[in-house]
Amino acid sequence: MKVDIYRSATSSNKYISVRAGVDVSKIDVPDPDYAKLVHQTSDVEVNKDDRHADYDAGLIIKDIEQYGYHLHHVKRNFN
Repeated sequence: MKVDIYRSATSSNKYISVRAGVDVSKIDVPDPDYAKLVHQTSDVEVNKDDRHADYDAGLIIKDIEQYGYHLHHVKRNFN
């Protein structure tokens, strides 16, 4: 699955991934920190069979399929 990643404009350690090409302004997230987003990157390939120490690709895909988005909370900022 290809995803687009956005960062919260008000909380720099919060990110959201959505299916690539989706209009993120139409996504309703209950956390107000996600009301204003800054685009980070597009068309990131996420494969549920890939194993990563930093994130669970299967959970990202599951959340996007079920809710339309996946929320990331990072411990450190990265660019």
